[in-house]
Amino acid sequence: MSRAVLGYTAGVKEPLPTALRGLFWDAAPDTVDVIAHRDFILDRVLEYGDIAAVRWAEQTYGTAGLRAYFRTRGGRRLSAKTRAFWSAMLGLDDNVCTPKSLPPTNNPLWPY
Repeated sequence: MSRAVLGYTAGVKEPLPTALRGLFWDAAPDTVDVIAHRDFILDRVLEYGDIAAVRWAEQTYGTAGLRAYFRTRGGRRLSAKTRAFWSAMLGLDDNVCTPKSLPPTNNPLWPY
């Protein structure tokens, strides 16, 4: 289990580490909750964070939490380069991280 999930008590907000506050230039860092704003935090940490920020995210949310993030949100929010890197690092199938933009066509008269 991850550190944040084990230490989380209902109604108690876990603060954002000081080293990560620079990643949240458009939000008040004191209002960012590590548990409630997981997706927002991972958007910034995985796209712009350094190795220390990524290590913190992995310790806080766990590898399973990072994979869950990619299945639900990461494919839409991160750049193509970042998605490719993290899909390789986490051992995810490319189809999990990269949503397909168009459904396959079933029109036999226009197969393009």
